[in-house]
Amino acid sequence: MAILKKKDKREKGLEAINGHKGKRKVYEAYKKQNPEMAEEYIKFHSKQPDAVYITWDKDKERFTS
Repeated sequence: MAILKKKDKREKGLEAINGHKGKRKVYEAYKKQNPEMAEEYIKFHSKQPDAVYITWDKDKERFTS
Protein backbone atom coordinates (compact mmCIF):
# COMPACT_ATOMS: atom_id res chain seq x y z
CA MET A 1 0.00 0.00 0.00
CA ALA A 2 1.46 3.33 -1.03
CA ILE A 3 1.73 6.25 1.33
CA LEU A 4 -0.40 9.16 0.15
CA LYS A 5 1.03 12.65 -0.08
CA LYS A 6 -0.75 15.54 1.66
CA LYS A 7 -2.32 16.71 -1.59
CA ASP A 8 -3.54 13.20 -2.39
CA LYS A 9 -5.01 12.79 1.11
CA ARG A 10 -6.84 16.10 0.80
CA GLU A 11 -8.21 15.09 -2.61
CA LYS A 12 -9.38 11.75 -1.22
CA GLY A 13 -11.16 13.52 1.65
CA LEU A 14 -12.79 16.06 -0.65
CA GLU A 15 -13.88 13.27 -2.99
CA ALA A 16 -15.63 11.48 -0.11
CA ILE A 17 -17.27 14.73 1.01
CA ASN A 18 -18.39 15.87 -2.43
CA GLY A 19 -19.74 12.42 -3.23
CA HIS A 20 -22.29 12.65 -0.43
CA LYS A 21 -24.95 15.36 -0.19
CA GLY A 22 -25.05 15.47 3.62
CA LYS A 23 -21.28 15.51 4.06
CA ARG A 24 -20.97 18.31 1.51
CA LYS A 25 -23.60 20.37 3.32
CA VAL A 26 -21.82 19.91 6.67
CA TYR A 27 -18.46 20.78 5.10
CA GLU A 28 -19.84 23.99 3.58
CA ALA A 29 -21.24 24.99 6.98
CA TYR A 30 -17.86 24.36 8.65
CA LYS A 31 -16.10 26.39 5.97
CA LYS A 32 -18.26 29.41 6.81
CA GLN A 33 -18.27 29.03 10.59
CA ASN A 34 -14.89 27.53 11.41
CA PRO A 35 -12.35 26.96 8.58
CA GLU A 36 -9.96 25.05 10.87
CA MET A 37 -12.71 22.58 11.71
CA ALA A 38 -13.46 22.23 7.99
CA GLU A 39 -9.84 21.18 7.41
CA GLU A 40 -10.09 18.61 10.20
CA TYR A 41 -13.29 17.34 8.55
CA ILE A 42 -11.35 16.78 5.31
CA LYS A 43 -8.52 15.02 7.16
CA PHE A 44 -10.99 12.73 8.91
CA HIS A 45 -12.73 11.75 5.68
CA SER A 46 -9.40 11.17 3.94
CA LYS A 47 -8.70 8.46 6.52
CA GLN A 48 -12.27 7.14 6.86
CA PRO A 49 -14.20 7.99 3.67
CA ASP A 50 -17.08 5.63 4.49
CA ALA A 51 -17.77 7.03 7.98
CA VAL A 52 -21.34 8.24 8.36
CA TYR A 53 -22.07 9.28 11.94
CA ILE A 54 -19.18 11.34 13.24
CA THR A 55 -18.85 13.72 16.15
CA TRP A 56 -16.39 16.38 17.28
CA ASP A 57 -14.38 15.42 20.36
CA LYS A 58 -13.84 18.74 22.18
CA ASP A 59 -11.14 17.36 24.47
CA LYS A 60 -9.01 15.89 21.69
CA GLU A 61 -10.08 18.54 19.15
CA ARG A 62 -10.74 16.04 16.38
CA PHE A 63 -13.56 14.11 14.74
CA THR A 64 -14.41 10.59 15.85
CA SER A 65 -16.85 8.00 14.62
